[in-house]
Order: sequence, then C-alpha cells, then structure tokens
Amino acid sequence: MTKRRLLTLGAAAVIAGALATSALALQGGAPDSAHGYVGAMLTPDGALCSGVLVSPTVFVTAAHCVTTDGELVALAFDEFPTGPSAVGLAYRDPAWVAQPGGLSHSDLNDVAVVKIVGGNVPSSYAQRPAVGYDDTLPNNQLVDNLGYGVQDAKTLSGAGFRQIVTEKIVPGGGATGANFLKISGGSTCFGDSGGPNLQAGTNIVLAINSYGASASCNAVSYSQRLDTQQVHDFIAGFLN
Repeated sequence: MTKRRLLTLGAAAVIAGALATSALALQGGAPDSAHGYVGAMLTPDGALCSGVLVSPTVFVTAAHCVTTDGELVALAFDEFPTGPSAVGLAYRDPAWVAQPGGLSHSDLNDVAVVKIVGGNVPSSYAQRPAVGYDDTLPNNQLVDNLGYGVQDAKTLSGAGFRQIVTEKIVPGGGATGANFLKISGGSTCFGDSGGPNLQAGTNIVLAINSYGASASCNAVSYSQRLDTQQVHDFIAGFLN
C-alpha cells in the first residue's frame, strides 16, 4: 500500500475526529457555507491548518504548517468535514525565513503551496491580488477571515467547521507592513494558520493568517501578504 493511500485512510479518521466538536475557534466567528474554496489541511504528523484554493490544482497555506517539502497532505473543503476530499504535495516558499518565538512578523514569506494530485475539489476559486494591491487599500479596510482553527492545540477543542469573522486592517505594523497586514476585530487561533483574509465581499485573497500576538487567541493577529513580488512569483510557479 502506498504512502499516499495510507495517509488518505489515516487522515479520514483524524480529520473526522479533529473536526467533531462545536465550540468556536475564530473569536466571534460563525459557520460559513459561502466560501467552498476555503479548506482544512492535515499534515502527516497530525497538524491542522487552513488554506484556500486559487486554481483547480493549487491550494495556498502557511509555510510554518509544512514540516518537509514534498510531504503528502490531506485536504477537506466541506463546511462540516467528515474526511478528506483531496490529497496533494506541499512545498514551502524557498524564501521562507523561520524565526523562533512564534510572534507576529517572526517568519518572512510564510507561504506554502499544495499541488493537488488526487481527489475532488470545489469548482470555484479565490483570486490572488496583483503585486502591491494591498497598498491601495484604506486603513480599516474590512476583511473576511476564514479558517477551521481550534482554541486548544492539544485537545483540538473548537474544531468542527469552517468559520468566518469580519475584521479590519489597522495601522501599526511599522516595519512589518511591507510583508504583513495587522488585523483586528476578531482573533485567529490554532489551526487558522493559512486561512485567507478576503477583501470583504469579494474573493480576493489579500493575505493569509500567519501569527497572533497572544497564546490565548484574544489579540490582534498578523497575516502574510500575498501581493508581495516574492510571494506572487512563488505561487505563480505552480499555476502553469
């Protein structure tokens, strides 16, 4: 039996278990049925992250969610997943710079791509921003933040369904602003990493959840911009 088959079978049970309870992860979040291209990702070591489809074969998530380039991961796109619907190979941006601490702006180019190799995916996709697009947005621009996160990384309490919360981009990122958006109004938590921040009311992915400043998931968060030249070119390389 191949590694891919083993992961698919194992992930079916793990995702079903991880996504079985009902408490909210995104603070103030609500169940979301409108964004079918937002999915959950499970790695071989059981880590749960979120992400977004930008083409029929490309799923974007956070680099810090991936342990090894080329590892096989499972994806689920249902609002209330009971098992994986697709599998793919995950690759981190080679310009990703991991730093210790796990706080805002500690990673640079915190983006990974999953090249889908089997299964079924939704027929609709999110839209990537043009290079520099986020710089054209006003302060307090509203964003739709989505994810499948949990409030307790050990017990997976809070997992269960895709959630959405409306937040806003706020000033104060300082030197990190060229790479990250500072987000306020809700709170991301464990497993929301990689989930998209959509320009409110659109399918344009401004950024993906990277880090929060609080281990209790009740502070501002920082999202990796997808409109930088480096990130834009990295994702584009998988779209051909």
